[in-house]
Amino acid sequence: MKHTRRIIPVSSGKGGVGKTTVALNYALALSRHGRTVLVDLDTGTSSVRSSIDTPVPRDLYHFFKKGYTLSDCITTLGPKLDPEGQFANFGFVAGPKHMIEDITNFDRVRRGQLIDALNTLPADYVVLDLKAGLDENVIAFLPFSNSGILVFTPHLPAATLAASDIVKAILFRKLRGLFAPGSHLYDNLHGLTPAFVNDLLDRVEDVYDESVNNLDAFVQDLQHALGDHPVVKLVQEAVGSFVVHYVLNLFNGVKDSFDTAVKPFLENLDEHVSGQLTIFNLGWVVAHEDIARASQQRVPALLYRANKPATAATAAKSARLELEKLATHYLGTRYTGLRASAPAAGAPSPKAAKKPPASHYLEGQLDTMQRMYEGLHSASYRDNFRYIAHRSLHILSSRRIADFGATRIYKDDELRQAFKLIRA
Repeated sequence: MKHTRRIIPVSSGKGGVGKTTVALNYALALSRHGRTVLVDLDTGTSSVRSSIDTPVPRDLYHFFKKGYTLSDCITTLGPKLDPEGQFANFGFVAGPKHMIEDITNFDRVRRGQLIDALNTLPADYVVLDLKAGLDENVIAFLPFSNSGILVFTPHLPAATLAASDIVKAILFRKLRGLFAPGSHLYDNLHGLTPAFVNDLLDRVEDVYDESVNNLDAFVQDLQHALGDHPVVKLVQEAVGSFVVHYVLNLFNGVKDSFDTAVKPFLENLDEHVSGQLTIFNLGWVVAHEDIARASQQRVPALLYRANKPATAATAAKSARLELEKLATHYLGTRYTGLRASAPAAGAPSPKAAKKPPASHYLEGQLDTMQRMYEGLHSASYRDNFRYIAHRSLHILSSRRIADFGATRIYKDDELRQAFKLIRA
C-alpha cells in the first residue's frame, strides 16, 4: 500500500540512550519499503557520519555554506557496505566534519532554510536524527500532533523522564501557537485575553507552581471561565488527540524494562502533562555485543556480518517470526496507552467521561509488552529493527495521517495553519 510521504523525527531527552543507532538502523529497515533519507541534525557530533564507514562528498556544510541543495548532499552506501544492493533506497545527509558554530547552533534563518529543504526532499520517508536534549533546534523539527519516535532505555532513568519533557514541549508549543496574541480564537472568547490564557499556560509549565499541575487542569480552568465553549473543545482535542510513540533500547526483559523505564515515563506524563494522551510502544532493541562491535567498525548493525554466520536453522526461525504479521496483530485497530480508543457513538463526551486510574493505563502497557514478548522473545536485534519499521508502516496505512510523523515541518508563523490541516 502506498503511504503518504512522511518526516519522522527520532529524539531523546538526554544522550547515551543509543538514539543514533536506533535512527540509523530504523531508516535502513524502512528503506526496504521505500526511498528513505536519514538526516543528521545532531550537528555537534556528526554521529551518523561516525557510524557509517563510507566517503561523504558533501554534507550540511555544503548545504549551508556552498549553495548545494539538500538532495546534492545525500550520500548512498557503496558496495563495500552493501555489496548486494539490498539498501539501494537508503541515503543519508551527514553533519559537518567538525563543529561549526553557525551550523551546530543555527539561527532562525538557517532553520527556516533547512525546514524548506526537508519539506521538498525527494523521499518516501525522511528520518531525522535530532540532537539529545531540548532546545529550539529540537522542538522546531517535531510534529504537532504526535511525538515522532522517542528513544529511552531502562539503564538511564534521567533520559526516561526527559523524554516526557519532549512531549510536554510539543504540546505547549502547539497551544501557545493557538493562543498567541492576534489569534482569531480571541474573537469569540468574550473578553478573555491572551494574558489570561498564557498566564494559565505559564503556571502549567512551571514545575514549581502546583496550582495548575497539568494540561487537564488547564482545560478545567478554561471550562470554568468559558463554560461549554467551542474553544474548550478545541483545546481538549489538541491534547486528547496527541499520540506518543516510544522505542526501548537495550531492552532487558519485560519486568525490568517496565519498572525502570515505561512505568516512570507514563506516570510522569500522567502527572505533569496529561492523562488523555495515547501512548504506543513501537518495540524495543535487545542489547547485543554485535551492535557494539558494529559501531566500533563504523558499520550499521543491520549491515554487520559477524565472523560466525547464522545457521540455516536460525535464519528459518527468524523467517517464521513473520514480523509484519506480528506488528499488525499487536497494534490491531486501536492503541493501548494512557487514553483508550475513541468512544463509540452515544458514549459520554471526553468532558463527562471519568478518567480511569493511572494503574489501568500501566496495566494496559504491561499487557502489551508481555504479549509482544511472547512473539518476539527469540527475535534477533536485526528483527527488532525490522519489527519497529513494520509497526510504523502499519500505522501509516491504518491510522490518521496526523498520528505518526508529519507530512511537512511547520515554522512558528505557520502553527495555526498546521493545526487547521491536522484537524481536517
